[in-house]
Amino acid sequence: MLEGGGTVKKLLMLVCILVAPGTLRSDQRPKPVYDPETREGLLIQHIQQEDDPVEKLHYMEQFAVQYSSNPAILWVYDQLQPAYMKAKSWDQAMSTGEKRIALEPENLEAAKLSMKSAESKGTQDDISKWADICWRIASEIIGKGGRNTADAEQMKLYSEFNFFQIAEHTDDPVTRLHLLEDLQQRNPKTPYAENIPAECFVIYKRLNQMDKALALADKTLADDPNNIDMLMAVAEYHFGKEESREKIIIYSARLIEVMPKKARPANLDDQEWDKKKAHFLGTAYYMGGVSSSLISQWGRGDQMLRAALPLIIGDSTQEATALYELGVANYHLADANPARARDALTFWRRCATIKSNFQAQAIKNVESVRNEFNLP
Repeated sequence: MLEGGGTVKKLLMLVCILVAPGTLRSDQRPKPVYDPETREGLLIQHIQQEDDPVEKLHYMEQFAVQYSSNPAILWVYDQLQPAYMKAKSWDQAMSTGEKRIALEPENLEAAKLSMKSAESKGTQDDISKWADICWRIASEIIGKGGRNTADAEQMKLYSEFNFFQIAEHTDDPVTRLHLLEDLQQRNPKTPYAENIPAECFVIYKRLNQMDKALALADKTLADDPNNIDMLMAVAEYHFGKEESREKIIIYSARLIEVMPKKARPANLDDQEWDKKKAHFLGTAYYMGGVSSSLISQWGRGDQMLRAALPLIIGDSTQEATALYELGVANYHLADANPARARDALTFWRRCATIKSNFQAQAIKNVESVRNEFNLP
């Protein structure tokens, strides 16, 4: 039901932003002035002049251990964290990032490199931890404004993407629910939160907590009556309930009205959005048409199911159901307009060619309507 394929392209774009050289600060901090006659000064000299990366890393580590309170430590950390990343020492890179942030709480570069290290290491706990740290640092920078605001906004968005990805890859429904709710609370306007109410509805349904699901649906649609994902989630829930046919028709009609006017979400490209619109419209016409037919509203059922047919081709179950119900609707409409009997025959013949629960009855109906209306 819910789609988010466009987030992959957004991830690729944001990864480039995350490691773009223009965002780093280590080459902007002035090199420390040192006295080579002192031990710490001699280490600084070795760090600046050593070409061998292994030896240089050794000198930096030695300085960090022995002179952690020296004013030059920030400059050393600036060199040390990228060096650890180059050596694929992800834990050391993250540890150095923590030390940099302890000294400079708004050091977004350190947080970025730690985030990248966590992703390279591939552990969810580390990714979650650094996504949270990056998000908080970025939010502080954005709140104050200044030259780093644009960079911070990108980092905040990237962190929200990571929160979303972690939730999407979490199997436990309760944990996933909490992760999605946390993301929405952080930033209700993030593009990754757009489908969260509908996803939470589905999770509540899975947990058999329909009171919470329906309360969430009411609140969401009261605040955002055009929320297509929630409209679809609620319509699909009611579709399996015989007593809810009128509700299904209302939600389906609302979807059909809203979808053509809805702007493309930021996390979907044009092709993905066109596919989602076709899927949602096809499903809305199908659910509304079937529900109308089942409560003997033949005219509306016929109209909606005809609109659904070209959009649900490929789903043999839906196609067979739609064709069967179109046959039923047109058979009843033939009472006032006998020409409709030919349409009923056409739809039932098509249904009879599809293996489904309706196939056997459709074959019988073909013969019955041919005999009743003297059709070839």
